[in-house]
Amino acid sequence: MTSYLEEYERNSWGFGKVAKAVGYTLLACIVGYSVYWLFFRNWREESQLKEFLSLVQAQRYEQAYEAWGCSVEQPCKFYSYESFLEDWGAESPLGAVKTYRLGRSYTQEGGVILEVYVNGEKQPNLWVQSDTQAISYFPY
Repeated sequence: MTSYLEEYERNSWGFGKVAKAVGYTLLACIVGYSVYWLFFRNWREESQLKEFLSLVQAQRYEQAYEAWGCSVEQPCKFYSYESFLEDWGAESPLGAVKTYRLGRSYTQEGGVILEVYVNGEKQPNLWVQSDTQAISYFPY
C-alpha cells in the first residue's frame, strides 16, 4: 500500500519536469530565432534582387527598371532609363548577364546592402529598400 504523498509524486509532473519542459522550449526558441536571423532575415530583399537580376539576364530591361523603382514613363530623377541601360544593358561594360549570384548581405536601418557577382566578377554593392523593395546602388 502506498501513502498519499507517494501516489501524488508518481502521478504529477513535479517541479523538475516543468522546469525541464520550459528550459527545452526556451532553447528551441533561441535556436529557431538564431537560424532565422542567420539565414532568412533578408530573404525578401534577396528575392527582390534575384528577380531583378533574372530580368536583366532575360534582357527584359523595362521590367528590370521597374524593379529598380522607376519606369520608362516616369523615370527616376537621377537615374534615367538610358543610364540604366548603360549600366545593365547588353552593350554595357558588364555585357550580357550570363550568370549571377549574391554574396553577403548587410542589414542596415531601412534596407539591406547586398554583394553581387555578375559573370563571375564582383559588382558595386546594391541597396534594397525594405519598405518599397526598390533597388539602387549603395551608397544611394
